[in-house]
Amino acid sequence: MPLNNNIADLIIKHLQETITAEESITLEQWLAASEENRSKFDRIANEKTLREDLLSFIESDQRIKERVYAKLPEVQDALIVTPKRNYMRWLSVAAAVLVVGGAGIWMLRSKEASTTKGTEQQVPMATTIPAGGNKATLTLADGTVIDLDKAGNGTIATEGKTKVNKKEDGQLEYKSTTSTRQSSITYNLLSTPRGGQYQLILPDGSKVWLNAASSIKYPTAFSDNERIVEITGEAYFEIANVINKAENEKVPFVVKANEIEVEVLGTHFNMNVYSDEDAVRTTLLEGRVKLKLNGTDTYSILQPGQQATWNKKSDEIKKFRDVDVEEVVAWKNGYFQFSNSDIKAVMRQLERWYDVKVEYHGTLPDKEFVGTLPRSLDLSKVLMLLEKQNVHFKIDGRKIIVSP
Repeated sequence: MPLNNNIADLIIKHLQETITAEESITLEQWLAASEENRSKFDRIANEKTLREDLLSFIESDQRIKERVYAKLPEVQDALIVTPKRNYMRWLSVAAAVLVVGGAGIWMLRSKEASTTKGTEQQVPMATTIPAGGNKATLTLADGTVIDLDKAGNGTIATEGKTKVNKKEDGQLEYKSTTSTRQSSITYNLLSTPRGGQYQLILPDGSKVWLNAASSIKYPTAFSDNERIVEITGEAYFEIANVINKAENEKVPFVVKANEIEVEVLGTHFNMNVYSDEDAVRTTLLEGRVKLKLNGTDTYSILQPGQQATWNKKSDEIKKFRDVDVEEVVAWKNGYFQFSNSDIKAVMRQLERWYDVKVEYHGTLPDKEFVGTLPRSLDLSKVLMLLEKQNVHFKIDGRKIIVSP
């Protein structure tokens, strides 16, 4: 998982030789907590790999470049001119700034030791497949389909007594024009393609983030007694509390997906229900949810930091504690985050975000990928970083061939 701001700040102070004795103890405790922490620190402090990582991130993402240069103007000279006094210090501090800013430092860990010092890069630099972005279509109750990429900002439709407003930065908002309920319920469908993502504010004020190749079906106005939506793919929810004034009780919010039904009363959670994954995963960040298997009495109650998985083959629900929620919602925050992920798990994410197909040739090495990358990187940059661990890629149109 990426460094938190407190630890990154301590690393900055350590490199600038301004850290206090008490802060040094805290940093040493963090280093001693795991080999992974020590590995991250050692990489930040290694001049050669650090320079490569910084150049890769900075030159591939203008926003990262601006962030680093704005905070540390000295870094620009350190990267582009002949090394001079304090060169290593500024490189190291720049790396910590990247971590604080969320860019992360890419690391790979293999189950078998790498036997090669360098790997011939198979991905041509000229081959560019850009990252995904805010793309979606909206299907209205009467079947009209609106391409949100082409629609202007402002009110784009009216459904009964509800206005549908497109806002900046890939967000759709539903606003009721009256305090009275609609006499009949109509439904809309928001769908993202491969390479797309979108945000939605439901009529009750609940917020939804849709990942690539996902959809959500929802009423244009909720009833007094229930709030029900259906999803495919992956979505992150921040549910608004709604009180039924007549009964003075909270109105439950229910998410349906495949054979799973999740009931909440006011919470933050993530659901991954992609059809090409082996399980449906519900991860709770805040509040409390009840996950139920349709047609049975099987259910699981989740507390914050827990995850329930429904295995599609065994039809079992299992609960896991102390889940890395930062990894689960990294996509929503603009990052890929891998923790002991095999190559196929990594490539499934890349397939959806870059709208590509993947083919596997030969027997691939047994690798575990660990690290954080901005989803704003173009695909060739991501593949070049992955190639450092003896996995090779060839881009053929929108097809990626993976080979040992």
